[in-house]
Amino acid sequence: MQHSNGIVIVTDHGFPSIQPQREIIESAGFSLQEACPICRTEGEIIDRCQSADVLLVQWAPVTKKVLQSVPRVRCIIRYGIGVDNFDLDAAKELNVVAANVPDYCLEEVSDHALAMILSLVRRMPQDNAQIRRGEWGVGKFFPVRACSDLTLGLFGFGAIARRVAAKALGFGFSIIACDPGVADAVFEQRHVKHVDLTHLLHASDVLSLHVPLLPQTRHVINRQSLASMRPGALLINTARGPLVNETDLVEALRSGHIAGAGLDVFESEPLPSSSVLRSFDNVILTSHAASVSERAVVQLQVKAAELARDFLLGKRLYSALNFS
Repeated sequence: MQHSNGIVIVTDHGFPSIQPQREIIESAGFSLQEACPICRTEGEIIDRCQSADVLLVQWAPVTKKVLQSVPRVRCIIRYGIGVDNFDLDAAKELNVVAANVPDYCLEEVSDHALAMILSLVRRMPQDNAQIRRGEWGVGKFFPVRACSDLTLGLFGFGAIARRVAAKALGFGFSIIACDPGVADAVFEQRHVKHVDLTHLLHASDVLSLHVPLLPQTRHVINRQSLASMRPGALLINTARGPLVNETDLVEALRSGHIAGAGLDVFESEPLPSSSVLRSFDNVILTSHAASVSERAVVQLQVKAAELARDFLLGKRLYSALNFS
């Protein structure tokens, strides 16, 4: 059913401008509004979004309470892939369409993960740090192994992980992956060995995380799983911060059992100034930046706005929350 006077409200965002969304929504005859100031809490969404038919959301929490309190809203769209700030069960119960942008920033995040992998394998962060301190020499960073002698393990084998695999093959890595939701043929086509999580942890020299944040994946990387990894293994997380128990990771880094980590996401963001993770030369920290490029930012806005427009035009949305 087409919504003749549809109103789309942007609850929150970090874009320089929402002009790309405005052009798409308004050229179709609908209205785009921006919550001002932006919404950060349930109460703010409820107060400022009563007139909305569709919500475009970046970080604000869309909970059951929110959906019950803004009865006009029939569609919620996440600027991004992950939807851990949406209560999907409540949306289904209340017949609210929930959508994401599953093909956003695939190249950017896979590039970022691979850049972290290569930098840590080559001991670049440690060497950079020591040179800045006036020191010199690579001997203290041994062993430094060739990429072609290493096994890269991917936890999750969605669209981003598949791109990481394709790019990493060019550097000679042997690649294994764990994702029970993906058919064996998909792994075979990409020259990746399909394994279970236990094998993945035991066999990976580098472990890169590419799963959504769900109750069963929260703190999946913890003291026990870290202990089961190979001594000297590297950990990469460009997915969701709470996949990793940071206290347990710090312990493993201090002991030397984990030789380094590349982290773009954290349990608490921004990363607290008191975080011990800031003190390690063998840890690369980036500020949830893996998805960023000028092209990707515009693409995200356009695709989210097109979903809102299509919903208001009465079209069925096919973006059904594919995770990468």
